[in-house]
Amino acid sequence: SSGGSGSGSGSAAHVPAAAPPSDAEVRAMGVAAAAAALRAHGSVSRVALPVCRRLANLCREAQNRQPAADAGALEAVVAAMQAHPQVAGVQQRGCLAMASVCFGSDAAGIARKQRAAGASAIEAIVAAMQAHP
Repeated sequence: SSGGSGSGSGSAAHVPAAAPPSDAEVRAMGVAAAAAALRAHGSVSRVALPVCRRLANLCREAQNRQPAADAGALEAVVAAMQAHPQVAGVQQRGCLAMASVCFGSDAAGIARKQRAAGASAIEAIVAAMQAHP
């Protein structure tokens, strides 16, 4: 399960590269920065929730969906959801973010859905629904 997009951060979660972003910084992020922030700080619920919200909002616009997927947003959202199974807000915003990124019935949209499934998104969504009925 090693992807080609530099996501080899196995158990090295405590690399103090940068402080988690502020809410204002999150609100200013584009899709690539949001995906990177979620990869780096998804284990921090106060970051995971607004970043998932930001991705969901950005990916309402069709031109942001593929860049978000290319930046690893789907995998980062799944990881954040797995890191915070009891935080309802992270679960809800994570589901919204995945739905926004995956939206579309064209070939690219179908490929994003397949990528999400390959990243265990379906299992993460089912777990969220079971934990937060």
